[in-house]
Amino acid sequence: MADRTMLLPIAAMALIAAPAVAAAQDHTGISAAAEAAEPDQPHGETFVFKTEEEQEIAAFEREMAEAFAIFGEILPAEPLTAEQEALLPLATQMSAAIVPEGALVEATEQTMAPMMQIMMAEEVSDARTRLAEVTGVESDELYLLEDAATQSALSVFDPNFAERTEKTNAILLSTITRLLAALEPAYREGLARALTLRFDKAEMSELLAFFATPVGEKFARESFLVHHDPQMLGVMEQMAPAMVEILPSLMEEFEAIEADIENVRTFSELSQAERAEVARLLEKPESELDALAPQADTEVLETEDGEPVI
Repeated sequence: MADRTMLLPIAAMALIAAPAVAAAQDHTGISAAAEAAEPDQPHGETFVFKTEEEQEIAAFEREMAEAFAIFGEILPAEPLTAEQEALLPLATQMSAAIVPEGALVEATEQTMAPMMQIMMAEEVSDARTRLAEVTGVESDELYLLEDAATQSALSVFDPNFAERTEKTNAILLSTITRLLAALEPAYREGLARALTLRFDKAEMSELLAFFATPVGEKFARESFLVHHDPQMLGVMEQMAPAMVEILPSLMEEFEAIEADIENVRTFSELSQAERAEVARLLEKPESELDALAPQADTEVLETEDGEPVI
């Protein structure tokens, strides 16, 4: 079986579709998915023996089911009313216009393909990591070498590193594409259900009439894809200056909370009655809790001469 750490990024890319998919399923559906990953053993004398690989696959399926079940827990979808259910046929037409077949794949290729190109451009950096693995030399030392020297040294140990990396990235992108293609029907279903909460019958009919025109059809299709355009995603670069501006005030607010609200106490600071109560609740002797108690951070500031600052 492939390294499960290689599969996790693939599963994580499903987050692109997760909000709408979450809206398309209720808690019963999520629970069923989790149960399907590990069916109950039948009663009686029948036992199912799995190979180690089958057990790993089953464990991975459980992890993925549990990971994505969190969307149903954080954003539980309320059942549609009878009036909203009646709008589903119109909403389904709208969702098909907004997310036509292949839209998720196209959106993914707009975002993932450039990312893969960046990964390939950083191959020299990866080469140093790989060289550190095969030689035991610290990667920090290898960063002092010229790029050409790094590549030449790695080619002695692993001449196929670049080709293997390129093919691995291509397979990863292909797998993500297939994953999102499989999710697309659920995405459209979730979008349709969400639309019934935001538009009435008259509004849907008017929008569908607009979508039937050439410019309306283009607007519906592009309204989804535009959110995955590099021009839109590029605004994330503005996160850095925004964080630089906001973080100082955030830290001040945290410090104010620490000053206003009593902080945590250590076990040694508890009263005898509290010590006894905690020991009873944790089913541990007081002496053990004393030994396990984390020590307070007593970092001592020193002057340039090594003298403690009083």
